[in-house]
Amino acid sequence: MALFAILAGDRGLERQLGELLEPRHALALAHSWGGFNRIVRERPVTGGVVDLTKVPPVPSSESALADLRTHFPHLGLVLLVRRLRDPFSLFRLGRAGIQNLILLSAQDLESELGRALARAQEGTATSLVTRFLSPYLPRRELRMAFLAMDSVHRSWSAEELAGRLGLTRPFISELFKGYGLPSLGHFLLWTKLFHAGHWLEEPGRTGESVGRQLEYSSGAAFRRALKHYTGATPTDVREGGGLKLVLRNFLMRPQLAGPGDGRAGTLESSWKVERNNARF
Repeated sequence: MALFAILAGDRGLERQLGELLEPRHALALAHSWGGFNRIVRERPVTGGVVDLTKVPPVPSSESALADLRTHFPHLGLVLLVRRLRDPFSLFRLGRAGIQNLILLSAQDLESELGRALARAQEGTATSLVTRFLSPYLPRRELRMAFLAMDSVHRSWSAEELAGRLGLTRPFISELFKGYGLPSLGHFLLWTKLFHAGHWLEEPGRTGESVGRQLEYSSGAAFRRALKHYTGATPTDVREGGGLKLVLRNFLMRPQLAGPGDGRAGTLESSWKVERNNARF
């Protein structure tokens, strides 16, 4: 259900990508490097697909990719390579500081794109938060949490998300509370803050831009929400560890201190383990 930025060289490839990725995912199409960067900065994008063969020539693409990686290091990228211009292209990409990118030939697009995008998403807030919660939630509840994180760009209400799952909001809220999580509505608010914390770690973000990504009415509204739930400003979050700081505050909320079936304490203990192991 994620939102992906697409920079393709021709309409045919755009259509092919649409057929392969929609309706499971949403796509935001760009037709230049500048447009691609704007989408990444202003929309709640967690991954991107770039056709290196058709947009622009490889030497300038290397510079554009290096700049993109510098400003937005958490963005999961898949590069499509139909025909490398010379045998040193991959070497030059490495010299330009292009790391953690997944190269995929156009010939393998249909069979490999899904797996490539899944690998590229491993460093996103959705993946990190889901992995963090996975030892402590049953599969069904974990899937609910994943969908809430992955669909942040849709701005679903608690009722809308519950409807997508074929359940009711009160029923899901009771399930969540039984495992030490807040109600579904409050969890959806936290999903925005998880993404915000992760994005604020990146040099190319500001509090204003992250507020726009998450569709707050203003930068001030975003800062108020962040302050209310974490006690921190965007600068505090950036300097205090980003997603790590938001998760710490999430685990300190009163909802996680209830008796439940013992798992609330386990969640809080798990944060200490994660922090010690420096997994975030």
